[in-house]
Amino acid sequence: MMKIKLLSRLALKNFKTLNHVMVPFILAVSTMFALEYIMLSMMANDYINTRHKTLPELMMYANVLVTILSVVFILYASRFVMKQRKKEFALNMVLGLEKRHLRLMLLIETLVQTFIIIVLSTIGGYLFGHLIFLMLNRLIQGSGIGLMDYPFDIDSAIKLWIIIVVMMTVLYMINIITVTLQSPIKLMQTQYAGEKKTRQWLIILLLGLGIIALGYGYTIALTTDGVMNALMDIFKAVLAVLVGTYFLFMSLTIFFLQQIQKISSIYYKKKNFFSISGMLSRMKANAIGIASITMLCTFLIVTLGMSLSAYRGIETQIDGALFQENEVSLFNDDIQLEKLQEEIEGIATIDQFRMSEELFVPFHIGERNQFEQVRAPGETNQSIDDIVYSVLMTEQDHNEVNDTKLKLKDNEIFISSNTDKYQGLNKIILADDQYNVKTTKKNFLGSKLGIDGLYIVVKDHSILKKIIKEYKDYNPKTQAYDISPTLNRSMHFNITKGEDQFINQIERLEEEFVIRIANHKEISKELYELNGGLIFIGIVVSIVLLIGMFLILYYKQLSEGYEDKLNYTIMKQVGLPDNLIKSTIRKQVFWLFGLPIIVALIHTAFANKIIYQLLGLLAIRDYWLFITSYSIVIILIVLIYLLMYWITSHIYYKLINESNT
Repeated sequence: MMKIKLLSRLALKNFKTLNHVMVPFILAVSTMFALEYIMLSMMANDYINTRHKTLPELMMYANVLVTILSVVFILYASRFVMKQRKKEFALNMVLGLEKRHLRLMLLIETLVQTFIIIVLSTIGGYLFGHLIFLMLNRLIQGSGIGLMDYPFDIDSAIKLWIIIVVMMTVLYMINIITVTLQSPIKLMQTQYAGEKKTRQWLIILLLGLGIIALGYGYTIALTTDGVMNALMDIFKAVLAVLVGTYFLFMSLTIFFLQQIQKISSIYYKKKNFFSISGMLSRMKANAIGIASITMLCTFLIVTLGMSLSAYRGIETQIDGALFQENEVSLFNDDIQLEKLQEEIEGIATIDQFRMSEELFVPFHIGERNQFEQVRAPGETNQSIDDIVYSVLMTEQDHNEVNDTKLKLKDNEIFISSNTDKYQGLNKIILADDQYNVKTTKKNFLGSKLGIDGLYIVVKDHSILKKIIKEYKDYNPKTQAYDISPTLNRSMHFNITKGEDQFINQIERLEEEFVIRIANHKEISKELYELNGGLIFIGIVVSIVLLIGMFLILYYKQLSEGYEDKLNYTIMKQVGLPDNLIKSTIRKQVFWLFGLPIIVALIHTAFANKIIYQLLGLLAIRDYWLFITSYSIVIILIVLIYLLMYWITSHIYYKLINESNT
């Protein structure tokens, strides 16, 4: 009992003396788990589940990602905390504490930390959750919500407590293994040890592999064309850049500094000698940590950039979803069209009914721009790069649904696209007939296709019938392209009065006439719900990335501070002037933490094209919107990074200055 009391006092004393290490760790972990509670409570929230059925599923996937990121960052931060405490543990063992006593002391500390984290994350998650809940509903344009719609959810809290207890148990097991498997002398030696240094032969190997990996990733990012290709290539590009970044930080920076050391006229100048040698030592010890910060910065810029672009592009998606404000899909040929029109006119005032027939066909573009039949996988060497999905319509229907006056000659065809890659089509061969192509920069496809596609207008129905006969759709039963594509009949109209009454009758009309009605307002609600949910997830993930980045920066500066405190004293003892010592350390620290954001911006610049292609999935084709969104995000992240650097540098210089007093 006496031992427990004594060890408890020692544990509480550690909290006070190591507050600069313990407090940031507890606050950061509590914030991450507060976000965990918010995600869990949102998934269980009745208001969200009854009004937005797709959001809980999106949040489930986001919660898995947030949990994985949180675990990685917590393990990383815990490693730094324990590293700074190795000297303390070694001294305790020298003074008579046995390893079982250390285990018990660590258990008491872990229990106290767990309790504080549970309290802070639960209360913080619930209070901050109100703000996030209102923000989410703002993003998805929810109306009539109040704080009472976000009650405290005990089930989510219990799940959170279980996750925290499991995580802290894992940390405790790792920590006691770290402490009890080493002797006091070994613990003293490893406190100031950096990350494992790389051997010279390995530096050359990693340099070659890093250049190849990074070059491969950049090549994919710059040469990928089309949404589907971007979707398939993005993971290869990210993996290649990730590997290349780690390998090059572990090799190129070291190799470059070693080569400078061989240039006597540069290296043996007083202002360069200590800076270069010190920087080389730092890079050998901290390359992996710096590469991690670089990738976090890159992922943060990409995540926030895509989120902002998606949100700013929602209105464009809505405007391009339908030809007119309302669209009725007519599935049966024997539908009582006149009766349907009378019913609609009895509910609301209509400008006019516009009829159209559309044909959806995938084509393979072969030699001489011949539109060929798409074959089943394995039948031919057709490349997915040359497959284009197309919406076809007659001149008459096109003019009617778009309120235009297009005139085509017998040998002409009109093409519009949602991408610039098909702008060079001057002549095409379609159903064995050659046509001259009339093009426009206007995108008549709008957001009807989430991939690169064509909107094709032909002269009359005879050409459509020939296309139906010539080209086939994929048949899952026979696993071949042997089903004739069908014409989709639609009716389009705008409502000048009584739109709310019409929306209330949509479900009844769909059931009575076996039709599907797409309404501008309903599509707007769905798109805001989907995109708003994705943006919300992007913001939550970005917060976790920011916290993780701050933790790595903070503990990296702390680790550097303790190491440089000793180096500072040694340099003073050998007679170096204070201004040279401070200038040398300042340069090293600046470059050590300046490199990650510089490299992250380079990564983002090379990723520009493939990210823009991916946004085509959300029908965002406005390059200026994309560029301005990313510019805003980059400025914001750079400012946040500089703020983090300033905060963490304060801690660093405070430690350094202690050696000067």
